[in-house]
Amino acid sequence: MDIHKPKPWHGVREFLKEYVIIVVGVLTALGAEQVAVALRDRHAAAEARGAVYTEIRLNLSYMQGRMATQACVERRLDEIGTLLVKAGEGPLTPRPDWIGQPSSWLIAAQRWQAATGSGRVSLFDDAEQGRLAGVYSPLSRFADAQESEQAAWAQLRGLETWTGPLGPAGRIHFLSALQQARYELWNTRVAMEIAFRRARALGITKETPKATEAGYELPHAVCLPIDTPRDEAVSQLAVDSPPWGQPR
Repeated sequence: MDIHKPKPWHGVREFLKEYVIIVVGVLTALGAEQVAVALRDRHAAAEARGAVYTEIRLNLSYMQGRMATQACVERRLDEIGTLLVKAGEGPLTPRPDWIGQPSSWLIAAQRWQAATGSGRVSLFDDAEQGRLAGVYSPLSRFADAQESEQAAWAQLRGLETWTGPLGPAGRIHFLSALQQARYELWNTRVAMEIAFRRARALGITKETPKATEAGYELPHAVCLPIDTPRDEAVSQLAVDSPPWGQPR
């Protein structure tokens, strides 16, 4: 086997020629690697952006479903307030047959968490990162408000089975639950308005389906009349209710 020894350079010109070839080769390799990394990052960013934006649109469509029932929630709270004022510490006349509750919407953040956990969000520019975080903040506020709201309405449903006079303790209990429900109603409204405003800054507007287009139309438990017998209300809601039925 012949072994070729490197030839000695003959002069500065030949040395510079070899040097330039080596440098250009190294720079070309580095440049190609950087282009490949940039393309991978661009693809990863686009994939993460698509997933997160889709998740935001879905959440906003749920919020629009909630907006479609806001009038029912306000009306039911006013009806309960009127009943409590009329009863004072005495009996409820008439006692409500059906209180119901606002529909609860599952707000998702798994895709945003996956994007932040994997570091893909860092591929977005600072402005976009800030706008996305700004959307998910009121989404989280909305989810928390819904949870507290359901707890207040669970207390209000006690009016359906209350017998005898309210008394001081009962009146205070239900008035407190009513005020909590009113506050969380306001809280959900504020969270929704902020979320939609901030989403518009990301260009998420017309892509969000209307509540009726998304299938969030009535019936909703809180929209049934307060004098609806419970069995009848449960029957009306059975078609669209989850398998676990209506809360007591």
